[in-house]
Amino acid sequence: MDKKWFFIVNTIAGRGRTGNKLSNLITAINKHHMDFELEVTKAPLHATELTIDAINNGYKDIVAVGGDGTINEVVTGIMKTGKHKEITFGIIPEGGGNDFSHSFNISNHLNKAIETLLRYKTIKIDVGKLEDFYFVNALGIGFDARAAQISNKIKHLNGLPRYLLAVIRALVALKPFEAQVKLDDYTYNSPFLLIAIGNGKYTGGGFLLTPEAKVNDGFLDICFIEKLSRRRVLLLLPSAIKGKHLKEPEVDLKQSRTIEVITKTPLPFYIDGELPTLKNPLHFKIELLPEALNVITGM
Repeated sequence: MDKKWFFIVNTIAGRGRTGNKLSNLITAINKHHMDFELEVTKAPLHATELTIDAINNGYKDIVAVGGDGTINEVVTGIMKTGKHKEITFGIIPEGGGNDFSHSFNISNHLNKAIETLLRYKTIKIDVGKLEDFYFVNALGIGFDARAAQISNKIKHLNGLPRYLLAVIRALVALKPFEAQVKLDDYTYNSPFLLIAIGNGKYTGGGFLLTPEAKVNDGFLDICFIEKLSRRRVLLLLPSAIKGKHLKEPEVDLKQSRTIEVITKTPLPFYIDGELPTLKNPLHFKIELLPEALNVITGM
C-alpha cells in the first residue's frame, strides 16, 4: 500500500473544533488527489487501537489529525506494533496547543499541512518510553503536571491562555515536591517546584521550559526548578514562556538518556499533555529510544 494514507481524526481535539472541520478535511484531501482511508476516534485511547489495526492491515503512512494527545495515542500505537522503523508519521495540527508540531514548522492551515505531507520530507526522531507509555514531546513532574491536570478541565480557552489560567489556579495550592532523580551522571535530591523533561522544545501551549531540546539529538533535556514562592513563580513566568529562564539561580538544565525517579508519595505528572496511571508511581524509569520514529516535517 505505497502512499495510501491512513488518517486518524480526533473530532473533539481543540475543544471540538476538529469535528466541525471534518468535511473541510475530507474536501482538502480529495482536492490533493490523495489515496486514503479515514477513521474518527470514538473514545480515549481509540486512536491507539486504530493505528495498530491500520499498520497490521498494511498501511505505512499514518496521519494524526488533532492535538498533542492525539499524536501521543497514534505514536503509542505505532511503537506498540514493533514496526515503527517501517512507518512514516504525519501530523495535521488541530489541537488546543499543538506544541509538538511547532518543532517541525507544520502549519495550522489545513491545506498547507496537507502540502507538507505530500512533500514527504522526513526526519528520524527520538521517542521517550515510561513503562508501557511512549512520548515524543514532553513529560512533566510536579507543578507543571498539576497545571496540566487543571488545564484539562478548562473548557473555554485553548493554547497558552488556557495553560496560564491553569498555572494561576495551581498556585493556590502551591507546595514543593520531593523525589530522588537519577540521571546518567547526575543525581538530584532537593525539593522542587517542577521537573520538565523535553524531547521537544514546547509545552503548555507555547512554554519553552526546555528551549535547547532537539528531537533527534539522542538526549532528553531535563529542566529542574527549585521550590519557589508564589511571587517568585509569577516573576519567572514571562521568562519561562520565552525560554529565558535558564540563567535564573533556581533553574538547572541537564541532559540524559535515562531518568530514574524514586519518591515516597505519588507525584503529579503528564506525558504529552495526557495523564496516565503508572503501575509503580513511586519508582519508575524513563528511557530514550534514539531515531525510533520517521516524522514528516515542514522544515
